[in-house]
Amino acid sequence: MQAMHESLLALITESAVSWYFFIAAWGVLYVALSYAAKVGHAERNAMAYKAKAQAAQLRALRYQINPHFLFNTLNSLSTFVLQGRTREAEHMIMNLATFFRTSLTSDPTADVSLSDEIRMQRLYLDIEQIRFPGRLSVVSDVPPELENVRVPSLILQPLVENAIKHGVARSGRSVTVRIEARSSNGSLHLIVEDDADSAIVSPRQEGVGLSNVRERLEARFDGTAKARYGPRKGGGFRVELVMPLSRDGGFSENIDRR
Repeated sequence: MQAMHESLLALITESAVSWYFFIAAWGVLYVALSYAAKVGHAERNAMAYKAKAQAAQLRALRYQINPHFLFNTLNSLSTFVLQGRTREAEHMIMNLATFFRTSLTSDPTADVSLSDEIRMQRLYLDIEQIRFPGRLSVVSDVPPELENVRVPSLILQPLVENAIKHGVARSGRSVTVRIEARSSNGSLHLIVEDDADSAIVSPRQEGVGLSNVRERLEARFDGTAKARYGPRKGGGFRVELVMPLSRDGGFSENIDRR
C-alpha cells in the first residue's frame, strides 16, 4: 500500500514538473513573440520615418532652382518689351510658363521618364537661347531605348544651369551644351557638358548646384548613385551622373548601350 502511494506521488510530481516546464516554455515563447512584434513595429516605424524624411529632403532639394534664372529671364523680357521685340518676349513667356507650371505642380519625390526630363531641360535651354542669341547651341543624345527609363525629376536642372552660368554667360564665343544618356552594366549614365573656354573652367567648384544633385542622388538611391565632374578634355566642363537603371519603378536587366 505504501509502495502504491509512493508511486502515485512520484507520478503526480513528474506530471507537475512536466506541466511546469510546459507552461514556462509557453511563457518564454509568448514573451519572445511579443518582443519580436514590438521590434518589428519599431522597425516599420523607423523605416516610415526614414522614408518621410527622405521625401521631405527630396522636396527641399528639388525646389532649390537657381532664382537668378528667373530674375535674368524677367530682365530679358523687360528688355524685349522696351525694344518692341514682341515675338521673342511671347516665346519666352510661353516657355517660362510651361517650365514652371510643370516643375511646380509635379510630385518632387516622383521619378519621371528620361524623355520628359530632357523635354524640361530643352524648355529651359530654349529660354536661354533667346537670352544669348548666337552664343548657345544645344545637342541632346538619348538612344530611343532609354527614353522611358525613370530618373529623379529635374535632376539635370542644376547641371544645365551651371553650364549656362559658368560656361555660356562667361564665354565670348558660341558654346555648345550637350546632354547625353547611355547605359552600362545595369547603370544609367547621364552626362551634361559644355565646351566653354578652358580659362573659365578652373573657378568651378562644388557649389549649391552640384551639392544639390549629389544629395538628391544619395537620398533617392541610398548611396548607390554617384556624381563625377571636372574639366573636360579640349575645354569646358563635364558632369556625369551614374544611377541604377530603372524602368517603371523597377530595376532593368543589364544592358550596354554606348
